[in-house]
Amino acid sequence: MKLYALLNIFLCFFSISLAQTPDNAATIEYGPKNLTLDQPFLISVVLRDVETRPSVIFPEIKELEKRSKSATSSVSTVDGRKVVIQTITQEYYATKAGNYLIPEFTLTVNNTKLRSEETMVVFAKSGEEGENAVAAENVDVGEVEDNSQSVFLSVQTDKKQVYIRQGFAVRISLYIAENAPVQMEFYRFNEQLQGILKALRPVNCWEENVGVEEIIKRKVTIRGRKFAEYNMYQARFFPITTEDIRLPAVKLDMLVTESGRAVNVEKKLVKGFYSRPVEVVVRQLPDHPLRDQVAVGQYSLNERLSSDLVYPGESVRYMFKVEGVGNITAIPAPVIQASSSFDIYPPEVSQITKRSYQSVVGEKTFNYFVVPRKDGEFPLGRYFHWIYFNVEKEKYDTLRSEASLEVRGEDYKLTNLSLSGSSGLYDNLENLDSGRETIDYKKILKDLTNIVIVLLLVTMIWVFRK
Repeated sequence: MKLYALLNIFLCFFSISLAQTPDNAATIEYGPKNLTLDQPFLISVVLRDVETRPSVIFPEIKELEKRSKSATSSVSTVDGRKVVIQTITQEYYATKAGNYLIPEFTLTVNNTKLRSEETMVVFAKSGEEGENAVAAENVDVGEVEDNSQSVFLSVQTDKKQVYIRQGFAVRISLYIAENAPVQMEFYRFNEQLQGILKALRPVNCWEENVGVEEIIKRKVTIRGRKFAEYNMYQARFFPITTEDIRLPAVKLDMLVTESGRAVNVEKKLVKGFYSRPVEVVVRQLPDHPLRDQVAVGQYSLNERLSSDLVYPGESVRYMFKVEGVGNITAIPAPVIQASSSFDIYPPEVSQITKRSYQSVVGEKTFNYFVVPRKDGEFPLGRYFHWIYFNVEKEKYDTLRSEASLEVRGEDYKLTNLSLSGSSGLYDNLENLDSGRETIDYKKILKDLTNIVIVLLLVTMIWVFRK
């Protein structure tokens, strides 16, 4: 009888424990597995409820070449609780068509080991491109004026001139020609890289760092000559002042092996390689009343009404989503035109930001609760619009709502709310109890579950001792 009771307690304890999902669950996810040669195979690490992005070193896969890395963060509010999801993605390219076996592997993320099962990926030829279409990339490196340099350090930017708050990329790479008559290895690299970044990082810029935790080698072609590129750092910067950006020349020491005149005699020495200084000109925006406040980039509007026909006093949810390329985190809320026809509550804000060397793209969503107070036809473009500077058109542009809300029924009037002399649902706000806390049902349920587990443990110990 005692054994039976003990077994029941154990089963109940483990079922409750398994029902509790860890807050910081991390998973490995694959992208599509049927691809063409110009498409990358993607391996992603997805982390939930993690504010800071961890360091992730993805595995080397035989016959696949590591390329760019990207980091995406999603921030939203669910039931009054902030939810953060971090996604770190590594791209792999194939040099020829065929079937590729991705063996099982283990990644260590935040001191937790994540295991992935083996899988098969199929790469097919991409139309008119040959089998070696992605074996090498053509790279425009302005530091090389001819092909005489076999080894050089490069600090590159994708733009030489930007507007204030417009993003530009910075990439630090070491290039070694395939036929270079030297052998070399990195020397005290982490220490050197920190010094290089300290010298290069502009203080008047917002940085969106992609994150390079390892040096990735890739084959590139520069003016017809084949090189191996060792990428050490990449990020995008958004200048917040009109001061020009000056990236000074930096030095990277490498351990170079030289063969002596005597047979089988080699000598290792430290040799420095220097980059050239780079300057990015920052332009001020044209005159405008909101010049110092607007976002800069390329954006579009995605909007949605939960219902386009309501009664006065009935709430409707309106989503105003700004999508595009730019500093997503710094996007301001749309301008709201006050009206006696509506009560518009402050929005719930969520955002998704994807960072890569090529761009920072994403979306920022503003979810409003709107309560109409009188009947009629109301084009929301009168009340919701968002002004920004379009870098492609080089002029100010406006995203204006094209939705329309139809309100049918008698005007909305309550004892303490009337259209005459009332500003809306915010009347008597000073009389409300702002100190009253909201109820977190998830936390209460979790605490109750923990209490039940403790009681089960106590009961199990009591039954066992008896």
